Amino acid sequence: MSIVDSNVPGLCLSHRLYNKTVLIVGGGEVTFTRLEKLVPTKCKIHIISPTLDEKIIKHFGNLITEIDENSLNYKDFGIPLERSVIYHRKKFCTFEDLDPPHKLKLEHEITPSTFKALTDEERVSLTERVVYNNWSLILICIDNEKVSLDLYQYCVLKFPNVPINICDRPKLCPIYFGAVAKIGINSLATPDESCMECMISSNGKAPRLASLLKKDIQRRYANLDVKASCNNIEQLRESLKDNETVVSKFKNGNIIPTRMGFLIHVTDAFELFGCQNLDPIKLKQLFIDVYINKSKELPSKDVLIKEYTKPSIVEQCKNLNIS
Repeated sequence: MSIVDSNVPGLCLSHRLYNKTVLIVGGGEVTFTRLEKLVPTKCKIHIISPTLDEKIIKHFGNLITEIDENSLNYKDFGIPLERSVIYHRKKFCTFEDLDPPHKLKLEHEITPSTFKALTDEERVSLTERVVYNNWSLILICIDNEKVSLDLYQYCVLKFPNVPINICDRPKLCPIYFGAVAKIGINSLATPDESCMECMISSNGKAPRLASLLKKDIQRRYANLDVKASCNNIEQLRESLKDNETVVSKFKNGNIIPTRMGFLIHVTDAFELFGCQNLDPIKLKQLFIDVYINKSKELPSKDVLIKEYTKPSIVEQCKNLNIS
């Protein structure tokens, strides 16, 4: 049996599950908490359970399609699925039930020779339309320890490269959900709009403690305008990749280290609560003046904040002679 040493740190990643396929065995309260985290990722979810918790039906009922196992035809649902949760109403469960929906396989297998024969446009088109027919994640969320362990052991042997999480058995889990803090929630229309998240994991040792720390972080940084900060930095980053005005005119070799160094200098100068006010248009011109035209020196932190901050609404009105 695969045992995970909780004293060895895990690798925290943001796993994009968009259009990928997840299996959940169980339909109780734990499954509800998993759906809260999975549904926003726009993955396709298969639930195998004899019943569904009332909270699942209340909060996610409009996303659920219940299918008849005797007349299963995935083509009826289309790709991508209009409803993201497929519910298989059955008891736990023959091992064959855990097989992925093979009817969604790609029509043509990619080999080195067929890949080389594709044009760039065909490669882009095919990669954008890939159907992830195999499980990308398996979650075992039932309270029957014997059945739960049987399912876990079968999945480990059958799908050795698929991450598996088994409820309340952290030493068997190669992945943990962790507690995810939404940063700057007071500046967002909805919590799901957050473009910055912070994951806290105790490697399965103390999930409630991780949850308390999550709440503390959210409280401390509730008023950080993370959306404006991220948008400003992203706009600056992308503008410095513009070939016509920046990249093609840069004559000092590889532009990437210079660009990264500039972005680090600017972000560190404006600090956590200042990035929401930095002016990406002025800062792009500063990069051009310093590294391409060589007409300026890179300014200090104080000068950056003073001269490269967006004007306030009041200042904009004054400049436009609006009283």
